Amino acid sequence: MNSRTIIVICLIFAAFMLVGVFGVGLLAFRFFRPTVVSMPPELKHPSIVTGQDFLEKKEFSTIAVTGKVTDIVYMTDSEPEIAVAGEKGYVRLSPKGVEKSSLTFHSRNTHVDLIDVDKDGTFEFLNRGGEGWQDASLIDHTGRTLWTYGGSPAVNDMDAGDMDGDGIAEFVVGHNGSGGVHLLDKTGRPLWKQSDGNVWHVEFVDTDGDGAVEIVHSNAGGDITVRDKKGTIVKRAKPAAYFSDFSLCRWPTKKDSESLLLAENDTIWVFDFDGKTVAQFDAPGCGTLGHAYGTLVKFANEEPEYLAVVVEFDNWQRSVFYVYKQDKTLVYQEVLGELCASISTIPDGEEAEMLLLGGADRIWKYSLIKPGGKEQQ
Repeated sequence: MNSRTIIVICLIFAAFMLVGVFGVGLLAFRFFRPTVVSMPPELKHPSIVTGQDFLEKKEFSTIAVTGKVTDIVYMTDSEPEIAVAGEKGYVRLSPKGVEKSSLTFHSRNTHVDLIDVDKDGTFEFLNRGGEGWQDASLIDHTGRTLWTYGGSPAVNDMDAGDMDGDGIAEFVVGHNGSGGVHLLDKTGRPLWKQSDGNVWHVEFVDTDGDGAVEIVHSNAGGDITVRDKKGTIVKRAKPAAYFSDFSLCRWPTKKDSESLLLAENDTIWVFDFDGKTVAQFDAPGCGTLGHAYGTLVKFANEEPEYLAVVVEFDNWQRSVFYVYKQDKTLVYQEVLGELCASISTIPDGEEAEMLLLGGADRIWKYSLIKPGGKEQQ
């Protein structure tokens, strides 16, 4: 057999191999490609499911400058007002929902939180990134982006907090894949990087009551992970449900320390930082793919605080809003036909409160209905 024949045989063999690889790849794509998750039937039709006679819902403010509302802060520094941040911008409202001033951001953002980086009394804006694997960023008080942090593996989430006690915020970033956890200074420069897998969500929080914040994050393993200012793991625990997208909430009263709030397996979970289940609430329709935000609200002077939780589903542009009594009884449930990623309270008299729920270009107000059917004043 001469060399030319050998070359021809090798080329034919290589061609067969390429065709085989292509065929296997095509079959794998057809049979193992990710399927689109269809909307659960209980989310298809926005409506009040439970508690029609318990709460009254009204439009508190329409604020197109913000886009999806992602943070609501009630302030009483000089005179009462409400600061609202969203994907597109920032607005200041009176306690009655009247617009006082507004600001449009210069960039496209995801979930924006109000922060004060150097405690000078002026808001900056934390763009947490992550939705669609977008970069995180810091925006100044004029709406200009100061810096952006991202790369590959992509950012899942970012939070801000004063970790070293010098009065200036640091920033913790959780990455997808093998990107791990990064700590940044106020200019966006990395101070350290620690390895971990699929860090879905990150928060700065005082986990032990000593006045100093630690880093708390989730990961691919569904673990609650607490890190110190050097990034060293202080504790790691596996709670009763897969721990992914979470938020912070107090329970059972506003005087209690913050806990971890999670929506998983049609249940609202409250965990401590050791992974212990503090409380769990039946939440029909919350499934496993939503991100929960919660707050305690005192609807009436003579009644205890209720737990209000909204779970947003980015896949389907839906949210479910739940309200629970102290005995964990579900007293209100509503499916909303929009993404709701912020929840807060404002005073309604001497001790009572109204609940504000941020939606798409607007804020909803919920108040207790009196026995006669009128809104609680």
